[in-house]
Amino acid sequence: MEKIKSLSKELSVFGLVLVVFLALFVYRQFTYASYKTISTTQLETQISSKKDLILVVGTDSDSTTQGYLETVTKYQTKHRSPQIYYVDLTDQKDNYLEKLLNINVSYPTTLVIKEGKVTAKKTGSLQYYTLVDFIKENN
Repeated sequence: MEKIKSLSKELSVFGLVLVVFLALFVYRQFTYASYKTISTTQLETQISSKKDLILVVGTDSDSTTQGYLETVTKYQTKHRSPQIYYVDLTDQKDNYLEKLLNINVSYPTTLVIKEGKVTAKKTGSLQYYTLVDFIKENN
């Protein structure tokens, strides 16, 4: 009888811990949003279909890009809309964007693309409020 009581106490504590972890997981899903990473093929498809998008381009090997992506994540968490897309151009040639969008950029760069054409761009790692203003002005 004592073993059954002990086992039921352990199971109830385990169940309570499991419920707490599940609640934290659900909370994070509702309060955290991030940019969406897309491939160059997906980018080319979106440009050819003349979709509007906000795009961040950079290289994963660059620490400036990595730091800027944290700012982009903060923006996306607080402002769920519009969706921001990120393309890693590590494996692409330096003139990839020049051929695709007729622009020359350094990394990281934030681009506003409307109807398949670049309407605004900001080069470099932007501060949070600069990013907010840039998106408000151009979206």
